[in-house]
Amino acid sequence: MKKKITIAALATSMLVYLLSSCYQNKEDILALPRVSFRNEVVPIVTAGPCGCHNTSVTVRAVLFSDQRTNTIFYDAILARRGAFADWVNGGTHPGGGAIDFSPSEKNIIKKWIAQGEPYDDGAGCTVSGNLTYTNDIVPIYNTSCKGATCHGGIAAPIDYAKFVAKKDVLLTILNSGGNTGHPGGALSLTTCTVNKMKAWIAQGQPQ
Repeated sequence: MKKKITIAALATSMLVYLLSSCYQNKEDILALPRVSFRNEVVPIVTAGPCGCHNTSVTVRAVLFSDQRTNTIFYDAILARRGAFADWVNGGTHPGGGAIDFSPSEKNIIKKWIAQGEPYDDGAGCTVSGNLTYTNDIVPIYNTSCKGATCHGGIAAPIDYAKFVAKKDVLLTILNSGGNTGHPGGALSLTTCTVNKMKAWIAQGQPQ
């Protein structure tokens, strides 16, 4: 009888050990899917309660998209991450008014912010071919750098000559994803923007 009890105890101990070992083996545990910035967050802020940020008409609000050209300003959306965090965690629309996300939209944005870096999916464009300042960098500057509270407003405008002269500063900004190097503070840059500007610099910054 004692022998049977001993064998049963050993078997139970072995089973517990094996189960605990499997549980602690992180390679066997599938990571929870991340909230997609481009597929889940961007559709929320380019529609519904953010309508004034998605218009072809000149407005006071920062534009998230332009209906005329079907262009989405990903950098501008990323840059408002802090405002979104305040809003969905008990705050209100930064511009005032009875504007709000739905509970499900708030939940998506909360999860996106809580999961941390990288906030951008790291996709969105394919960088290939010859890049030029006029065709590729100016559009980025106009949508991500230029504005009343940025360059061309309270900060000095940047032209081709300054981009070339400040190449080292620009590379520091790009290599950190916008976190360091920018004299005006941290920036929120998408992977697409970073890769495109770095490719342009690598090609010799053609005009």
